[in-house]
Amino acid sequence: MTPDEKALLDQIEQAIFVLEPDRDGIPRYVAFNRYGLSHIQRTEDEVLGLTIRDLFPGQYGETIYQHHLRILRTAMPYAYQSHLPLHDSVHQIEVTLRPIIGDRGQVRRIVGTTKDISSLDTLHDLQLGAEMFQTEIEDFVSLAAHDLRTPIRHVSTIAGMLRDDFVDLGDGKLELIDMLEQIGIKAMNLIADILSHAQATSTKSDIRTFSLANLVKEVVALLDPMGLCTHTVSGDWVVGDRAATLIILRNLVDNAIKHTGSEIPGALHIDVCLTDAGPGFYRIEVRDNGPGLKEASALLLNTGTLRTEGGFGLQGVHRLLQARGGQIEATNAATGAGAVIRFTLPGKVLSEETALTPDPRPAN
Repeated sequence: MTPDEKALLDQIEQAIFVLEPDRDGIPRYVAFNRYGLSHIQRTEDEVLGLTIRDLFPGQYGETIYQHHLRILRTAMPYAYQSHLPLHDSVHQIEVTLRPIIGDRGQVRRIVGTTKDISSLDTLHDLQLGAEMFQTEIEDFVSLAAHDLRTPIRHVSTIAGMLRDDFVDLGDGKLELIDMLEQIGIKAMNLIADILSHAQATSTKSDIRTFSLANLVKEVVALLDPMGLCTHTVSGDWVVGDRAATLIILRNLVDNAIKHTGSEIPGALHIDVCLTDAGPGFYRIEVRDNGPGLKEASALLLNTGTLRTEGGFGLQGVHRLLQARGGQIEATNAATGAGAVIRFTLPGKVLSEETALTPDPRPAN
């Protein structure tokens, strides 16, 4: 190589080397830029004229040497990952080899670029470990919450039985029974929130075309079997994550019903509106005429910061949206009572005609 060519390679902040076959067809180093030499901790005199087998005897060098021979045989670019002992440890590298063809069609040179991906591999292992640890914790919490439901439910049942035939003597015992029942109810609500949170953080993506109107109807029927609240839906068909949308709506509607607490039919009205949120996203707004969000709940939905009174279910909503690349905004209505919650998810709003038109592509 000419001095100008070598000087040009030295300006590049990535390991680059050049191989040339000798008279016997053995690929030997004729250039190795400054960045690459510093990475393998060798000088130019210690590298030029040698093969990879000379630099790294044994299996490491032999494996890479066969890749070099492959380029001489095929005259085609090739990329691979391998391992090299560097800096007192084994590093994982990613190498791309490109042939330079001579006038007679033979491989005259091989230009290689090398990238150390050891840190990426380590990061991937750490991420997998963290995900496994988090999954184990969430599984334990979910199992514990399931196991607690029955004894806590018994507490509420016993409190109700005590009240049935209890004669109030004005000595405060009736208030204690009421307190016991309220503790049971609050504990059951907390357990339900924990289970909802665990489900929200472990749900797999479920991308499909679905009707928001039918989804809302399903949620309301589940949470309000007595039909005490009314609801309206604007917009209908969407392509997106149905499972995530279902979990989020279920948490938000449940929160509205729980905090309204009215047994009067029609006292609570929930309005759900679907709109386009820009390329690749859809927005759903959930609005109710209840008492509105407490400060802790609004803070939790907007930032993910948990306070005790905020609820684990709402934290699950925030985490689920973060994991899916969505956003959420929670506030109270500017005029009148009620909460207004808007969230976005990746997807696309469809017209009814588009949604009901069969896909002409063959099924996979």
